[in-house]
Amino acid sequence: MTNLKIERSACPVRVVAPYELTRKIRIKPADAGKTVLDFFEERFPFAGRDGWMDRIHRGWIMENGRPVSYADILKENRELHHYSPKVKEPAVASDVHVLDETNDWLAVYKPAPLPMHQGGRYYKNTLFYILKEMGYENLKMVHRLDAVTSGVVLLAKHKESAMNLRAAFEAGEVRKVYHAVVAGEMREPITVTAPIRRKRGFVFECGEKLQGAKPATTKFYPEEVADGKTVVRCEPITGRTHQIRLHLKYAGFPIYDDPIYGPNGDDSGQKLQNSAISLRSSGLEIRELGVRLSI
Repeated sequence: MTNLKIERSACPVRVVAPYELTRKIRIKPADAGKTVLDFFEERFPFAGRDGWMDRIHRGWIMENGRPVSYADILKENRELHHYSPKVKEPAVASDVHVLDETNDWLAVYKPAPLPMHQGGRYYKNTLFYILKEMGYENLKMVHRLDAVTSGVVLLAKHKESAMNLRAAFEAGEVRKVYHAVVAGEMREPITVTAPIRRKRGFVFECGEKLQGAKPATTKFYPEEVADGKTVVRCEPITGRTHQIRLHLKYAGFPIYDDPIYGPNGDDSGQKLQNSAISLRSSGLEIRELGVRLSI
């Protein structure tokens, strides 16, 4: 880690031709009571409210084969189908490569930007789809990285391994190490314990008095300081969505190029996250299971 940057060499880009697709979307308890239009605008902001209104009017949002109304009220576990006649996925980084593997798990390097799994604008341009093309079928997710974060990802090869690995993550037996480049000169280690909750769409927030927020703890250690920036080693104790990014912002040292939580970030939920940020998963260790990974 030198010159105050996370090394990102030129990475090949993956582009897929437009294709037809129907996606299934099951309504979670938190979304029950919303209208169809409000749900799609909040959950998938990339299309905008007018875009979703147009898709609903075209009959592309269906339930049991019948188009739904934009004003329909959603119920828990309701299953909707979203039809797209010509999906155009954004290009992604494609330098996925295997770091290590056993009969139980697979460790890979995930470049950025690249989503882990299908959702929103992505289906074929995802880590799981690329790994399937590489011959790795039926992998199980045990943890995840944001699309804009690069680095080490661990995947289970079968159900028993997935159960054991997930149990280790849930029990706090996994040591996770990240590195970030932040705005500001951090001189001493910092521990942040601010709880986290979803704010809107894919944007989250943290604070001490937020109703419904989940406990979260991250430890930060400055490694290199110069020119108003710091390379920080980040060790999340819990595993909340956007935890490191949020806790760095909360501590006053946001990741300098983060489009959502950075110094010039837009946390409205409308801005697309389509480029890598200076945050990398550098290592992962589960001593009880013999997992030791680093880059």
